[in-house]
Amino acid sequence: MMVSTRGPRGKLFEAAVDEGQQHPSFREMVVGDARVGARALMQQTFEQWDSPDRQFVRDFQTEGFDARVFELYLAATLDSLGWTVGAETDRPDFHCRGKGLEFYIEAGTAHSPGNPNPPTSPNEYQVEFQSATDNFDEVAVRFGSLLRSKAMKAYQELPHVAGKPIVIAVQGFFGAGALYHTVHPLIRYLYDLALIETDESGAISPTDASVGYHRGDTKTIKSGWFYDPEAVHISAVMWTNCGTVPKFYRMAAGLGLGAPGWEIHRFGTELDPRPGATKPALFVERAEPGSESWEEGLVVMHNPRANIPLPMAAFEGVTQIRLADDGLSFDLPGRQIFNQSSVPHPVEHRAIVLQQIHDYLSLAAEFA
Repeated sequence: MMVSTRGPRGKLFEAAVDEGQQHPSFREMVVGDARVGARALMQQTFEQWDSPDRQFVRDFQTEGFDARVFELYLAATLDSLGWTVGAETDRPDFHCRGKGLEFYIEAGTAHSPGNPNPPTSPNEYQVEFQSATDNFDEVAVRFGSLLRSKAMKAYQELPHVAGKPIVIAVQGFFGAGALYHTVHPLIRYLYDLALIETDESGAISPTDASVGYHRGDTKTIKSGWFYDPEAVHISAVMWTNCGTVPKFYRMAAGLGLGAPGWEIHRFGTELDPRPGATKPALFVERAEPGSESWEEGLVVMHNPRANIPLPMAAFEGVTQIRLADDGLSFDLPGRQIFNQSSVPHPVEHRAIVLQQIHDYLSLAAEFA
């Protein structure tokens, strides 16, 4: 349950700045029947959460669009998980209470200049899927910079935070293809574990070997952030690649908030549960009531050396990772979506859209 203490801060989609200052993705959001449901759900989430940040609307409409959408996603997800989300302070961003627990979440996004808009068609999906960097170390470097900057804010020294778990929630927006990365590079960085190795024949097998260092495009950083003294005040790191506008498209459609005559299909890759499977499974489906939860795609990684651990019960039903005596332990409830894209379209275009999706998924299979 989100608690509003001051009343709404304004309307997200009423212009607060001149059009020339507006983010391209925001300008796309304010027009067209395809976005009616997403706009309504974002506004509803904003009013129920009632962010204490008085610059939220302006940031949402300008250069902070992606970061603010991510925060709206977190607010909706925490509400869905049954947490009471207070809004008495914006440092950190979320104060969560309930289930006999209390903790704080600070949200952060890893950006690069000129970040492109999320893909909205099968063709854009294929282009960005292929452009996603294969350099896992560069992904680690991007998130490493973000995590270190958040840890340096020393939230644990704030009187209202002292003695309570602190979670950093992250998402990557550092260029075309960033949202198609899985959580794998971040796991490697946090725990200093290579996870898999490939032999001369190309066969893949699990390993507990250390990474040591991550060599990015322009810098090299040490692996194992959870073992760094600066990280002891961080109880867990939360990751997703789903805190975007398309998530609101799909959830709105599932709630019946979409415009008449429109529907939305999503497609991408997910964990193949079949024994012996070594590649992700491909999927395509229409957004319908109950077809997706807010927490789907969320991963919580627990810090084994945290001064104040976050109980696993805090995110029951969410994918969680922790370090056990015999290595990493993975709690994988429900579907494990790796990456996805969404296409809103008029109902009469369904056959054409589905054919395009299947054509491009056939190509994507070569890169999975």
